[in-house]
Amino acid sequence: MPERDAARTHWLALAVIAGATILAYAGSFGGTWVSDDVTAIFGNPTLRALTSENIRTLFTSRTDGTNYIPLNFLSLALDHRLWGSDPRGFHLTNLLLHLANAAAIYWLVARLHGSRGLATAAALLWSLHPVQVESVAWISERKNLLSTFFFLLAFHAYLGLTDRATVGRYLVVVALYVAALLSKVNTIVLPALALWYEIVLRRRLRRGDLLRALPLLACGAVIAWANLHDNASHGAAYHGGSLAVTLRTSATTVPRYLRNVVAPFDLMTYYPVPLRSSWLDPSVAAAVAIIGALALVTCWCAARGYPEGFWLAWFGVTLSPMLNLVPFPALMNDRYLYLPLLGVLVPLLRLARRTLASVGAARGAPLAVGVAASGLAFLTTTRVPVFHDPLALWADMGLRTSYITADQPYGSGPRTEEKRLLADALRSHPHRAALHNNVGGLAFEENRLPDALASLTRARDLDPNDPAIALNLGRTQLRLGRVDDAIRTLERAVALEPPSFFARLNLARAHLLKGDVAAARAEFTRAKTLKADPYFWRGFERTLARAEERAP
Repeated sequence: MPERDAARTHWLALAVIAGATILAYAGSFGGTWVSDDVTAIFGNPTLRALTSENIRTLFTSRTDGTNYIPLNFLSLALDHRLWGSDPRGFHLTNLLLHLANAAAIYWLVARLHGSRGLATAAALLWSLHPVQVESVAWISERKNLLSTFFFLLAFHAYLGLTDRATVGRYLVVVALYVAALLSKVNTIVLPALALWYEIVLRRRLRRGDLLRALPLLACGAVIAWANLHDNASHGAAYHGGSLAVTLRTSATTVPRYLRNVVAPFDLMTYYPVPLRSSWLDPSVAAAVAIIGALALVTCWCAARGYPEGFWLAWFGVTLSPMLNLVPFPALMNDRYLYLPLLGVLVPLLRLARRTLASVGAARGAPLAVGVAASGLAFLTTTRVPVFHDPLALWADMGLRTSYITADQPYGSGPRTEEKRLLADALRSHPHRAALHNNVGGLAFEENRLPDALASLTRARDLDPNDPAIALNLGRTQLRLGRVDDAIRTLERAVALEPPSFFARLNLARAHLLKGDVAAARAEFTRAKTLKADPYFWRGFERTLARAEERAP
């Protein structure tokens, strides 16, 4: 009977987690194809038929041009077989994978801590947290869901292996780990996390543990090579042209991630992350101090065998591949917290439980979890519609942050809805610089340069320290032939963000139009050191060389 009661309690907890999650994400079924979905999934001919040739293509190429994740695309091809081009079926699979991950997390926490209450709270809050919306409600982020599914299963299998080591159990761990890697390569960190588990929670590190990790590391190295070899997007060039700039800049995202975990009230689909040129930059120094403190707390807890030492390391280890140690285009996204989130939630829940017990309010823990879950569910429900359609996705960026426009104006069709949204927002927030910047950006892209100049000048006046605004304004002045103004503005853009190759490139263009070939060459040379892409520079290099030949 006790075993039957325990099983009933487990299933009840899982049912509560599943029910709450389904309600929070019910709105995702109203979403259509957005952003990368359109070309990588909806318009991808390889996914439209499960032929042997297409399956071979999935496993022998980077289907989306940047990532070698064949199992992810195989799952999408299976969805296409089941649902055709109806996005609702793809959203259903995403939600089912998210529910499976929540269940795996429930069992993992229960297994490691022997507490159904802690397991329920951790899995429930993890599943309902709004930073997960980007992974669940955006079809293209299937790779996050699928890789986490295999990662968690592999970790469960590893726990079984440490209890009773057999060849069969080890092969299961290897197979699940490889499946995780073939879904998204950030899961490469599993061996490190497994060894840390042995050190912190098992209080040991045996020779056999190290030997078992070696084949896993080899699998990770091979699949990482398949992802990065000849990859023009991932692993090709560091932000700002150097590892140091990338590390400084990525460090500033860690406090922002922690803030988004504990106060997820201002989440974005696009986070501006200015490149940092000095370790003495206040934001960099503060971030390094926070990271150092977190590392010290982790090591202190680990040395004493406290579970917090394992979970804080879970956060740091699983987040580390997303901090551009191996560079890729984006510097910060909510989806990068999908797996690391658990490493912060469990210590916070354990701390809250101890705090309530110390004041004699331990019985209030379920109520506190319920209140937190309700708040997170509300935030998730309101964030899901961001991924419903391209306009909603654009609005989440265009109404909130200053973005940098395309390198050259182009004659696109009128962006009627985008301009209407910006106009409505400006009526409510006439002094928000980002809105004026983005109005000017749309005008620039439509080649309405006088309108762009007026809006961007207003944006600069409202926020003279936004590097994106300074860059957009300088480029507009340059296109209008106001070269002296452009040079002054672009010099300001360079001063605001010295590692920005784009600001220096446009400053080089301005100097060239001014006739100062030497200054143009100097800025161009600096720009090239910040972006290692010879094909990008080829056109301007030829223009500059011709100008140098004509110069006296």
